[in-house]
Amino acid sequence: MPPHSFISGLIGRIQLGTSAAVEAHVARLTAQHSHLSESLTAIQTAIEARLRDDGLNYHLVKGRVKSAESVKGKLSKINPEGTLKYPNGLDDLDDILGVRVITYIEPDVANVVAALAGQFRVLETTDKKAQQVNRGVLGYAAHHLILEVSGDNTPIGCAGCIVQRFGVQVKTVLQHAWAEFEHDVRYKAVGAIPPAIDRAFTLASGLIELADNEFVKIHEAVAREEVSLPADAKSRAEPITSDALAEVLLAELPDHPRSKKEQYDWLVNLLNAMSITTVEEAVELIGNADWNFVRERMAYKFPAGHVRIVDDLLLKEFGDQYIEETKALGDDPGRASKLRFRLRKLESS
Repeated sequence: MPPHSFISGLIGRIQLGTSAAVEAHVARLTAQHSHLSESLTAIQTAIEARLRDDGLNYHLVKGRVKSAESVKGKLSKINPEGTLKYPNGLDDLDDILGVRVITYIEPDVANVVAALAGQFRVLETTDKKAQQVNRGVLGYAAHHLILEVSGDNTPIGCAGCIVQRFGVQVKTVLQHAWAEFEHDVRYKAVGAIPPAIDRAFTLASGLIELADNEFVKIHEAVAREEVSLPADAKSRAEPITSDALAEVLLAELPDHPRSKKEQYDWLVNLLNAMSITTVEEAVELIGNADWNFVRERMAYKFPAGHVRIVDDLLLKEFGDQYIEETKALGDDPGRASKLRFRLRKLESS
């Protein structure tokens, strides 16, 4: 047999074996799809619960299970020496499950990363924007995490997916829009992208960074604005509403981030459960609170959102009674155990 025929046959057998291995991994993925979908739902629910517990404001949490086609393409990648880039198949992939957390302003990206690091085991963390800054270039900006569901302090609902790894991308709304459009253009492109298009994307990323910076300035300016609370007795005797409560908290806690709109609705229910029903009563509670005590005992990793820190204040003021009266409010089945844990921190000397 001529040498070139032998080599061609050997390459063909290697490619056939590689293809068969990839197909076997894809078949395994298909067989696991139902379990993976259930795991994704549990993980996404746990992420949303953690962000809600911390009172963080965010736009969207969205997850996906990587498609069989996408997994096949990734597993088919070959190293220069001809071996599979991912020889262990699915076990080498950290992003079969993926979650995106989209925030409104950039400082909340870091807050979300800190919150998730307290909920799951961190295997990898990559600040894409910091990398761009260090290289002196513009481009894709987001914070990427590879996380794992830990067997220790497993989030509620995640007992069935312990040691499951998943990827998380945390970015602002503007960063997300840039990345989605850029990916769409490159995915649909026929052939190489012209340099003019690359330059246009770079210019757009610079404009988006400027816009994100302006949004932060707007947020900070609004927080510094003097909030006029109702001075007349009639207005202060009105039932507390979520809008009025947000204004009271913005005036009292300007350095703590706002929470999501629906969280203020929930906080009104918590106050009402403790017979705090009017603007006057809410102002008295919040205005006379020892916020430094709450911050020191809770040792927040970042400034807690309005709703979270008031939840802790109410827990400090009313203790076990608060747990009993509010444990069923909301949709968190683990609220009672979380409150008991937090109460121990508040009562520790």
